[in-house]
Amino acid sequence: MKFLRIVAVVSVFLATLAHAEVKVGDKFPNFKVPTVDGKVLDTAQLKGRVLYVDFWASWCTTCIQSFPILSELNSELKGKGIYFLGINTDEDVNLAKKFLEKTPVNFLNVSDRTQQIVSFFEPKGFPAAYIVAKDGTVHTIKEGFAGKEKTKALLLELAAQ
Repeated sequence: MKFLRIVAVVSVFLATLAHAEVKVGDKFPNFKVPTVDGKVLDTAQLKGRVLYVDFWASWCTTCIQSFPILSELNSELKGKGIYFLGINTDEDVNLAKKFLEKTPVNFLNVSDRTQQIVSFFEPKGFPAAYIVAKDGTVHTIKEGFAGKEKTKALLLELAAQ
């Protein structure tokens, strides 16, 4: 029942927005979404931080490679005002849980099992990273994974602004 209320909140929020692909320069939208472990994240709480938002799916082979690196970056950049968030797009949250058991990470992952958030953002592939500046605008969108050093450099540059 709690999950259905969360889905309703996400549905109401996204329904109020015009359906449009999120692009570089757009404001990152606020939404409430269930975490993989059943809690709720309100992205409005992340305001003022640099965000690395990664859309992923359990079948994504690049995600298997990138997740340990993202976890390393999360540890290395701790305390620098950078927040890592994974948005799983599997319709079955158990697939996400199994993936995270095999490829554990130290950053929060949420479940977009209704596909509403991914449909709003319209990433072109998986993984897809939306890097958001402290002012809340989408600075970079990267399909695939740019690699540790490029990602780290960009995040540190944005955190310094």
